[in-house]
Amino acid sequence: MPLDDLFAEAERQLNVCNSCRYCEGYCPVWPALELRTALTEGDITHLSNLCHDCRDCFTACMYTAPHEFELNPPKVFAQVREVTYRRYAWPGALPSWLRGWRAVAAAFVGVLVLLGALSALTTGSGTFAAPPSGSPYAVLPYLVLLAVVLAPFLWAGAVLAGAVVRYWRDTHGALRDLLNAGAWRRALAQGVNLRHMSGGGEQCSYPEGEPSSARKRFHLALTYGFALCVVSTTAAGIMQDVLGMQPPYPLLSVPVVTGTLGGLGMLVGCAGLVAVKRHSDPEQGTDTMRAADYGLLWALLVLSVTGLLTLALRATPVFAPVLVVHLASIVVSFAIAPYTKFVHWIYRLLAIYQDNLERPAQGA
Repeated sequence: MPLDDLFAEAERQLNVCNSCRYCEGYCPVWPALELRTALTEGDITHLSNLCHDCRDCFTACMYTAPHEFELNPPKVFAQVREVTYRRYAWPGALPSWLRGWRAVAAAFVGVLVLLGALSALTTGSGTFAAPPSGSPYAVLPYLVLLAVVLAPFLWAGAVLAGAVVRYWRDTHGALRDLLNAGAWRRALAQGVNLRHMSGGGEQCSYPEGEPSSARKRFHLALTYGFALCVVSTTAAGIMQDVLGMQPPYPLLSVPVVTGTLGGLGMLVGCAGLVAVKRHSDPEQGTDTMRAADYGLLWALLVLSVTGLLTLALRATPVFAPVLVVHLASIVVSFAIAPYTKFVHWIYRLLAIYQDNLERPAQGA
């Protein structure tokens, strides 16, 4: 659908919703809509990213098909979010050979070959001949490993920072408004507990259109699992570079405990969300967004499984190749993150923050 037609359709549907207001208590989208009388593209983009896709509005709506209004807010919001992910990334239009799972698979294989070559050149033993020391530096020297991981990380950070600036200017305006500490506190509190994925207490309307807290629980497991993995990496960096303690670390150390719990949380969360997604109504979303959901979940599953295997097999002869596969997964994930569904949390958090700027009296 052409962009002008998409935003016109979104405006049509939201004008009906603004007149009805039956869903006002379900989530912050509808009170935020009431603050707007003439919708701009920026307004629609903000509302679409404020939506957490619980789909309760569709379940409750009396104007869905076969009614002549044919309202479907979850679908039109998903379509606008697709535009968001493309519009604010740089470069905005990737060539076709750089998109899709084939490109990701080719990049993964390329990085595997590169890491194997670097291992052979820098250690003299190669990936499959490295001794089972449990230390990643027996496979790749510290500075080489740091450079390999840091380069795509900095690239992704720069692209995402630019996306945040462009998104905020389009949906709100002045960058100085990003400095409201109170609004950030409320937004972060609402974000970390997924408050707006509860549908006003009804919970998400799937699997299969029935209210359930399963999606929220699995999402929380994935979110906190990912956060624990970040804690694990940070703790390992502090132990190595500040305290002078070199890996491998004991089983009861902070990096190992948080990394293990984080990997298991991601594993459970991703597997659960994949199962729930299989039973969601495809008519309330788009094929492209559904594919993006699955792509992100499977990528995170690969990261969690390879990370856990790296720990479990660190004293065995297969530690080195498993580590290289895990590192290749990390490198590719960082490099492509700005062009995947991974970015959804950034725009959603900004939308929650903006909502707290506009409605500061609401609780956390």
